[in-house]
Amino acid sequence: MVVVLTVLHIALAAAWFGHKLLVPGDIKASTRADADPTAFVARLKRAERVGQLTGVGTLLAGVGLAFAVDASTVGYGVWIGATLVVATIALGAIAARPASNQLREAAVTGDRVSATVAGKRLNRILGLESLLWLGALAGMVIGS
Repeated sequence: MVVVLTVLHIALAAAWFGHKLLVPGDIKASTRADADPTAFVARLKRAERVGQLTGVGTLLAGVGLAFAVDASTVGYGVWIGATLVVATIALGAIAARPASNQLREAAVTGDRVSATVAGKRLNRILGLESLLWLGALAGMVIGS
């Protein structure tokens, strides 16, 4: 069970980080005047859903793994990493989701200026999420 949970945890964490890598470039390209907002909005919604599922999945698999190996034996770095994972999920819910909603609305209505502003804001938030994710990874690796 430990091996299955470890593989699941790592795979979900990789997908959680990896899904964001193409979003900033897509936002930049899709907020141009000649871009198709319908296709962009669909891609952004899909990226959000992947992020939500893999983020929560990473957390749940990690918690399951901690209890499978006896949580009292888990190193402090892992708990720091877990705290950073929760912070990343919270940042997504509190800041990224509203920015994404604004971006989608501006894209659909054709307001390229607002879409560009919201896109830049979302990209900054995704950058911060990635930094927190890397901190979580470092905590997991160092503290395990």
